[in-house]
Amino acid sequence: MTHRSPNGGAVVPPCHEAVLEAVAAIRAAGVLGRSPRRARLLEYLVDRELSGHGDEIKPHAIAVEVFDRDPGGEPGRAGLVRSEIGRLREALARFYALADPELPVIEIPKGSCRPTLRPGPGEAGPPPSPGLWRGVLLAGLVLLLILPVLWRAHLRHDRDEIIAAAARPIEEAPYRVLRVAVLPMRAEGQLSGLEDLAFGLGAEIATDLAARSWIAVSAPSDAERAAETADYLLRGRLMWRSDALLAQFELISFPQRRTVWTMFQRVGDSAEAVQAARRDAVGQILRRLGAAHHRAPEQASPPASGYGGVGLPELSCLMGIHRYLVRPGGPAHAELGACLGRLVDRHPGLGEAWAALALVHLDEARFGRNLRPGPDAVAAAWSDAAGASAQAMRLAPRGLMTLQAAAMLAIEGPAHDPESFRSHAARLLELYPHHPPSLALIGSRIAAFEGRWTEGLALVAQALRLEPDPPGWFHVAPAFHALMGADAVAAREAVRPLDPSGSPVERLLVGLAAARDPVAPPEPVTGLVAWTEPGRLARVAELGAGAAAFVRSRGYAPALEAEILRQIAVAGPIAPAP
Repeated sequence: MTHRSPNGGAVVPPCHEAVLEAVAAIRAAGVLGRSPRRARLLEYLVDRELSGHGDEIKPHAIAVEVFDRDPGGEPGRAGLVRSEIGRLREALARFYALADPELPVIEIPKGSCRPTLRPGPGEAGPPPSPGLWRGVLLAGLVLLLILPVLWRAHLRHDRDEIIAAAARPIEEAPYRVLRVAVLPMRAEGQLSGLEDLAFGLGAEIATDLAARSWIAVSAPSDAERAAETADYLLRGRLMWRSDALLAQFELISFPQRRTVWTMFQRVGDSAEAVQAARRDAVGQILRRLGAAHHRAPEQASPPASGYGGVGLPELSCLMGIHRYLVRPGGPAHAELGACLGRLVDRHPGLGEAWAALALVHLDEARFGRNLRPGPDAVAAAWSDAAGASAQAMRLAPRGLMTLQAAAMLAIEGPAHDPESFRSHAARLLELYPHHPPSLALIGSRIAAFEGRWTEGLALVAQALRLEPDPPGWFHVAPAFHALMGADAVAAREAVRPLDPSGSPVERLLVGLAAARDPVAPPEPVTGLVAWTEPGRLARVAELGAGAAAFVRSRGYAPALEAEILRQIAVAGPIAPAP
């Protein structure tokens, strides 16, 4: 493999070490985005070419050796290879537009998968003249001015691409996405905190599975609901017997309802033993699914553990965040916040605990749940949420709860930083692309806080497609969108899935829809449902300033905030209740 220098001189082969240095520089520059697949593709092409096997680079070989496709053939494989080669070609062009001229040049000619390797311009010709150096210096200064702009545009493009990809139906993916339903683990036996341990262990196993791009995890209410949409059902039990924990798991395939894998083991009596059981279960499930559906071994690696030195009661506290997130409430919030505070004091290096604590502080700041006394209570809650989130990002930057907390803090917090929000959102959806709660969380914020309704509602729709039994808050953004329209019947239908005893947002939406309901029977008292009292559906005497102040504190998109405030004003004040 040789290339003639541009000035017609001797044939100059690029040095292998220099080419590898160029590959490292390309990866470090960030032009490949966050996709590990693109980096693997570049390294594969260069390795084949440097080893003298460039003529073996074919789309079929790339699909099998880089993208782990079935050698027997798979529809859409050629399109995937062409698409990734095109994106890599564009990334190389962006890199070399600003690269050190001494670096060898790696190009992929259009219409080909095989790279061309040649020495950089700095190696190929005579030394440039002083006039040329002045031109280069001037061009460099110009680039220094525009480089930040170009880099921000590149990052925005990558983020938008990741978010858009997460909203596409899984049927359009270039590979089959398996749908795995995970039922809550049952707790059996007399041990303090066992229910939190069991529920949390099942939730963390589901999170580990959701970190694979070829798995979509859901949480149905029962096996019958799972059978309607899932390919597999995972259920388990955590039992306390004879001063030790026992764990049992069963993986069932649909539609045959056939058990394809089981595990029963003695866990022990420590947090490390619980996490070891988690790793074993996830590793075995991934190997079973990977073997059945031709997934590569490196895509079925078990998760890492991070709970060394934590006792079972402390682990129960940490696992409690999962039950709380399913059904948050005042007493659970207070108890969880107190025990998590003690946990991070004793184990300040536990990133997952910091992430859980950030979520608890966020509920205090956003909804006033167990708000501490004092005029600066809300500001203090936001500050504590920011501090816990920063610790979680430092210690567990890839964690699901870490990225969820960081995204909510960025878009809903006092700083209101849309750029940081989209960065965290893209990272979350890149690592957990088919995780319904994350899709709904990001989609609802994009819609309600950024005003990008089409983009946000597409993510929420994807979450609703994947989750057979979605909680009420999944429907908040569609309900907001319906309330902004003129169709009162559509608004009433949109709020039907919401939980009127849930968050203040859900109660407010239910109340607003009821206040404008044209088919409601006449009542002596009409107006807004009591949004400040969970579970109460009686009409209230007057809509005080609290609801409007709450809406203003949320930071919604201007058009949404204006419309909701208008509807609050129309709904009250009203006649006193009897």
